[in-house]
Amino acid sequence: MRRLIALFAFITIAFASYAQSSNEHLSFKGIPIEGSMTEFCQKLKAKGFTYLGSENNNAAFQGDFTGRNVTVGVAATDDGRDVFAVVVFFDPCGEWKTLVSTYDYYKDLYTRKYGQPTTLIENNPAYSDSNTALMAEVYQETVVWGCAWEVTGGEIELSIENSYGIYEGIVMISYRNSQNVEAKIQNDLEDI
Repeated sequence: MRRLIALFAFITIAFASYAQSSNEHLSFKGIPIEGSMTEFCQKLKAKGFTYLGSENNNAAFQGDFTGRNVTVGVAATDDGRDVFAVVVFFDPCGEWKTLVSTYDYYKDLYTRKYGQPTTLIENNPAYSDSNTALMAEVYQETVVWGCAWEVTGGEIELSIENSYGIYEGIVMISYRNSQNVEAKIQNDLEDI
């Protein structure tokens, strides 16, 4: 349960600062990232994902993504009418080489589909290449290891992040629908 609560907090933070305009919607597993939370979640369930729970217009699922069991978070606007983001969380891992291997595999897949990343930063400031030193930097959140593709309808970002476990990291892929992110931002602006 603690991991699920951390997941919801991470989903909320991950999408708070992104906006770009576009007329088309980005898709995840062939499902356009649009419509209500209820509609989108039904489509995910139809793709074989299992519902884990929801909180504050964020929902979590578990299922298959490219042959791997993952946790998927879905974020919607405060009124739940517009889904604007999907995030894929791979299992936490305490091995830097495994994290980088997973990251590199997906970086290659997305590069094959979308071309070279529009943003690429891969920096782990560890003074040693021992697993303990590398994972200590992940734990301290000093690692910046990620890339992003600006694609029709939004942005896809791949990164290695702190999983909030002791010396564990996580590979994360986030899909942000620019049209619905902008709608959320406009709604939030009206609140302030």
